[in-house]
Amino acid sequence: MNLEEYFKEITDNVNETIKSYVKGDTKDLYDASMYLLNAGGKRLRPLILVSSSDLLGGDRERSYKAAAAVEVLHNFTLIHDDIMDEDNLRRGIPTVHVVWGIPLAILAGDLLHAKAFEILNDSLKGLDSQRYYWAISIFTKSIIIISEGQAMDMDFEKRSNVSEEEYIEMIKKKTAQLFSCASSLGGIIAGANENTVNKLSSYGLNLGISFQIIDDILGLTADEKELGKPIYSDIREGKKTILVIKALEKATANERDVIIKGLGSKNQEDVKKAAEVIKYLALEYAYSLAEKYLDNALNDISSIESKNEIAGKALKYLGEFTVKRRK
Repeated sequence: MNLEEYFKEITDNVNETIKSYVKGDTKDLYDASMYLLNAGGKRLRPLILVSSSDLLGGDRERSYKAAAAVEVLHNFTLIHDDIMDEDNLRRGIPTVHVVWGIPLAILAGDLLHAKAFEILNDSLKGLDSQRYYWAISIFTKSIIIISEGQAMDMDFEKRSNVSEEEYIEMIKKKTAQLFSCASSLGGIIAGANENTVNKLSSYGLNLGISFQIIDDILGLTADEKELGKPIYSDIREGKKTILVIKALEKATANERDVIIKGLGSKNQEDVKKAAEVIKYLALEYAYSLAEKYLDNALNDISSIESKNEIAGKALKYLGEFTVKRRK
């Protein structure tokens, strides 16, 4: 089996698992809940979870359900995120709140939040109580940490003096934590010891940080069709990405004025000018930072004794893919 077949098998099974859980008679609610899940997505977190479990000889049916739980949770955060950011596009289609309105979109997010726990609970059935508690703790704490990261991100929009350290802490919480949760759960399900689960957790965290830095870069460099959402939306929303932070640090007085004028602006020309200056000043640095965290992630995986060769290759590929992707 090659990697493409391996990933397809995981994705197909996780998708079927999600569909078997997220269904009901309240049509609009379930249509809204499945809307983004049906629109595609890379399924990176499920691929990480199942590959992490496979790496250590874990049970596939268990890992498919746990992976479905993580993906459902991820989509809950996306629905609420789009409402908070007032984004109109996601994965190239109108966002849930644009199609169904804000009240039903909030409810769809709430439903997915509950469904995520239902699916995870079923995935852990039959495990010993300590391992069950460990998995539920990581999942629950991850939701708390993601919420803290989102609050930090929103707070940064109102500030002009965000440091690189604060940015890394924010994306560690907002984005990387769910990657770490996925890789950790894979290890727990497979019966790994604490040391191995910690290595998997570190892999997910480093990979998630690298992924978010690349995401921030793509917000400036990809075209709208590739990106699946409006280009420069981070600048329009005044988000303090690593590119903005580094550009402000290096900018001359004139360049700084251009960046500040564009941040949070509704004027497309001001936003575009700010984007060009930010790219010129900070693009290279952001790529090098993403590479650094990717190297950390690959080192984490290399330090784990593998029981499954293709799973090891998959986890390395998923790391390299995050830095090389175009959308």
